[in-house]
Amino acid sequence: MEAGPGALSLLARAFDGSLLAAGARADAAARASAFADLALRHAEPGRSYHTFRHVAEMLTAVRLLVAADRNRARSGGRPYGDVCLAWPDPACVLAVFFHDAVYDTRAGDNEARSGELAVATLTALQCPGSLVGDVDRLVRATRTHASTEPDEAVVNDADLRVLARPAPEYDRYVRRIRREYAWVSPEQWISGRAAVLCSLLENGVYATLWGSRHWESAAHANLSRELAGLR
Repeated sequence: MEAGPGALSLLARAFDGSLLAAGARADAAARASAFADLALRHAEPGRSYHTFRHVAEMLTAVRLLVAADRNRARSGGRPYGDVCLAWPDPACVLAVFFHDAVYDTRAGDNEARSGELAVATLTALQCPGSLVGDVDRLVRATRTHASTEPDEAVVNDADLRVLARPAPEYDRYVRRIRREYAWVSPEQWISGRAAVLCSLLENGVYATLWGSRHWESAAHANLSRELAGLR
């Protein structure tokens, strides 16, 4: 599913703004070309869920998590994360754009290849090396969604935000994922999907305090319901 022209324009501005905030020295044409490449990748045939719509929804979730963290700190409470990230945080925003840039359901190294693409693209756009390394790290962290740093927790929780959506939206997400794995037999789908659901239920979904407090119970309800339907 592709984003409409208005959404694409907003995403283009978010991408370019993050590049400039990160210190990219490439000209506007090179920055626009990098965005166009990402747009084409996210519109590839076979993508039903991992499109620019997912990117837009993730950016909204990142903004919410960062705002919750900062507002709590301003009110005198302990931030939900270990540090207060700024918004927009260039590394987090760029990681959202790149984390599914390479997406092949038959492959097991999508995050690594997406990280490599991010490194090559951001280096060509003359971004600082520290920023490039951070984006690569954040992209690769989405493979297991295991978070060891606060910014990883924000990106990973944003990626998994859909799991806590109202049941009809969650069910649409599952149908779209199934379409992306249409080549998998029903038996393999049930086995593999059940393993994923059980792991999420056993280990917990969200790493940020906001996610744990506000999204975890809804995600568990959705995951449990789907798992029961597979059995």
